[in-house]
Amino acid sequence: MLALGITQGDYLMDNISKGIFAIIAVALCAIAFKLYSPGWSFVGAPTFGDFMALRDIKDPEQRKEKHMRFMKSIPLVRVQGGKIDADVSGNVSIDN
Repeated sequence: MLALGITQGDYLMDNISKGIFAIIAVALCAIAFKLYSPGWSFVGAPTFGDFMALRDIKDPEQRKEKHMRFMKSIPLVRVQGGKIDADVSGNVSIDN
């Protein structure tokens, strides 16, 4: 290699560059595949329609299980700092 003007350091750097480019190529392929098939990767919070569909389930145990799964998958929003004001008027009644 020295006859071609390539030193050992250049050869090592060339292999490192090839390795880095290979990793980047694999990552780009994975991103392209994920963009091509987004349905497999989407897991979102339940929608209003999902809760409405619970009415169609006749089995009470299955309805309760699905309702709890929906409730556990709703994202929790926590507000830290700042000030929260809420003006509430009217009557609230809870029937058991």
